[in-house]
Amino acid sequence: MSRDYAFDVVIVGAGLVGASFALLLKRKVPNVRILVLESNKSIPSSKIAVADSDIRGIALSRDSKNILKTAGIWAALEKSAAPIESIHVSDKGHPGTARLNRSPDDEDPLGYVVEGRWLSNSLNENMTQKKIQIWYSTEITDTLIEKDQVRLTTSKNNTVIVAKLLVVADGVYSKIASQLGFWVKSKDLGQKAIVASVTLDRKHRGIAYERFTQSGVLALLPLPTSMGQSKVSLVWTQPSEFALQLEQATDVLFLDELQAQFGYRSGIFIDVSARTSFALTTSFAEEMIRARVVLLGNVAHSLHPVAGQGLNLSLRDATGLAEAIASASNANKDFGSVCVLDKYRKDRLFEQHLIAEFTGNLPALFSSQNIVLKLGRNLGLCSLDLIPILREKFLNFGINGKVL
Repeated sequence: MSRDYAFDVVIVGAGLVGASFALLLKRKVPNVRILVLESNKSIPSSKIAVADSDIRGIALSRDSKNILKTAGIWAALEKSAAPIESIHVSDKGHPGTARLNRSPDDEDPLGYVVEGRWLSNSLNENMTQKKIQIWYSTEITDTLIEKDQVRLTTSKNNTVIVAKLLVVADGVYSKIASQLGFWVKSKDLGQKAIVASVTLDRKHRGIAYERFTQSGVLALLPLPTSMGQSKVSLVWTQPSEFALQLEQATDVLFLDELQAQFGYRSGIFIDVSARTSFALTTSFAEEMIRARVVLLGNVAHSLHPVAGQGLNLSLRDATGLAEAIASASNANKDFGSVCVLDKYRKDRLFEQHLIAEFTGNLPALFSSQNIVLKLGRNLGLCSLDLIPILREKFLNFGINGKVL
C-alpha cells in the first residue's frame, strides 16, 4: 500500500492568484508545507513570454504592488511594468469627463500595468526558487473532509494527499468546487472582452483611459515602450455578436472602428496585435469557506473587468488568508478550522460585496439611455474632475485598493 503525502496546505490552481497566495504564505510562515496542484502541463519559462501567450494588460493598484513586493517578485517584475501617471474617464457622446492625476507629492504612480505573461513568469520562477512543490497535469479525483484534515486522491497514479487546508483557486469554472457542492451564483452578461495591444503614433505619457459607450466599455492601459514604439493594452467589451465581427475583421477595419469609438485623445492607432477574447460572466460564491476548504480568486468572485478590480481584490483576499493562517499558526491554533476560516471570511466579505456591486453596476449605469441617469453620471464625472476631496476618495477606493 502506497504511503500518503502529507502537507499543511494544498492549493488547487497555479494561476496568478494561487501562485501569489503560495508565495505570500511561504513568506509569512516559512516552515509551512505547501503543494500546488495544476491540471495544465508545465510550460518551460523560456516559452511563457511568446506572442500567443497571455497578453492581457493587468492594472495593479499600489496595494497590489506592495503585496507582490511582499511575495518577493516585484523587483523582477518592475522592469516589465508601466506606471499609470493619470486616469482619464469619459462617456462617449456626452460632456462629462474625469481626469485623475498623480499628485506632485506622490512618490509612487497611481498604479502599474503589466502583461499577464510577465506576471505569470515571475510568479512561477519565484515558486521554483522557494522550492514550493507543484504537481502539473494533476487533478483531484476524490475528496474526503475529515475532522482534522482533508484527504485528496489525485489523478497522479491515484496518489493520496492529506492536508490541514485545501485552497481552491482554479478559476470560475472550478471542477473541485463543483465536486464539493459549492454553489456559485453566476450571470452571463452576453458580452465578450476583446484583448490586444495597440501601437500609437505618439507617446502615451502613462495615461490610462476608461471610455464608456452605449454598447460597452473601452479601456486603454499604458505598456512599456517596445522597440521604440509606444503601445497600450486594449480591453474592449462588446455584445458577443459584434465582438465576433471585430475579432474576424481585418486589422485596418478593426482599428478604424476602435478609432471611431475612442476618438483621437491618445493619437492615431497605427497597428494592432493578434486579438483574443473571453466571454464576460460575473459570479459570486454563496459560500467562501467550509471546514478545511477556502475558495480564492475567480471561483470566489468573478467581476466585470471595468476599473480593473478583479485581481487586485483577489490579491488582498490572498493576503488576508495568509495572515489568518500565520496568526493561527503562531497561536498554535488549527488554521483549517471553521472558527479561523470564518473570521477570514467576515473580514473580507464587506469589501468583496462592495467592489462586486460597484463593478457590476457601473457598465449598466453608463449604457443606460435614461435622461436622468445620463445627467447624473455626467454630473458625477464633472464633480470628480472639479472637486479634490471626491477625487481623493475615488482614488483611494479604485487605485489604492482601499474601501475607506
